[in-house]
Amino acid sequence: GTENVLRACCVLSIPYLLYTSSIAAVGPNTSCEPLLRGDEDSEYSGEVELPYGKTKAMAEKMVLEANGKKLSNGGTLSTCVMRANTVYGEKAAFLLELYLLARARNGVLNYLEPEHSERNHTYVGNVAWMHVLAARSLQLQPGLLAGQVYYCYDDTPSRKGFLVRHQLLSSADPSLRLGSHIPYWKMWLMIQLHRIIRVILSPFWRPQPFLTVPLLNTIVTTFSFQTDKASRHFGYRPLFTWQES
Repeated sequence: GTENVLRACCVLSIPYLLYTSSIAAVGPNTSCEPLLRGDEDSEYSGEVELPYGKTKAMAEKMVLEANGKKLSNGGTLSTCVMRANTVYGEKAAFLLELYLLARARNGVLNYLEPEHSERNHTYVGNVAWMHVLAARSLQLQPGLLAGQVYYCYDDTPSRKGFLVRHQLLSSADPSLRLGSHIPYWKMWLMIQLHRIIRVILSPFWRPQPFLTVPLLNTIVTTFSFQTDKASRHFGYRPLFTWQES
């Protein structure tokens, strides 16, 4: 899909492309090595853990390599990449699923990540605003933005993501209570048991996996960034504060 879009830009002489990627394109890697408050220039290597991240990394590479390509009208293609992280907002599907799970457990919201872990969350309105500013600036200052990568960020707390989710959900339903940490080994065993049950029941019924080991590894691994690159390059400031979000 990304390759077709890039080809269309060249054929139809569309000079600017802003690609929405994900922090999953960077990691965590299969060794579950953490990244604590990195930025766009931080070095991080290894095979990406999530299949989704692998496809995003491939697309990023194509987009950045296409920067500077000649268009059919003789012009030049300018591209840049926006890396979103965990995006939350009104009607966010993952928050709705968490809420329904908590209600099924008598209003208790349990969590998987260790209490010392860090992971960024960003309000959807700020992610959208950042895209608007970047798209405008890519046209006005292609020499500055072209070929660049930007993380999407705001002032949402990055420490203890389970507290962030609890605060978001409890603002809609104050009866929701924060539960306890589910140990990694216990969830890993549940995943393996679920896989065995799927194999046994496959001739008659094939339940969907509720979680995979790569996703579990991603959840429990600290992977956060701290940057102001978007502010320096195109004047980004969050439209919405954490309190407003």
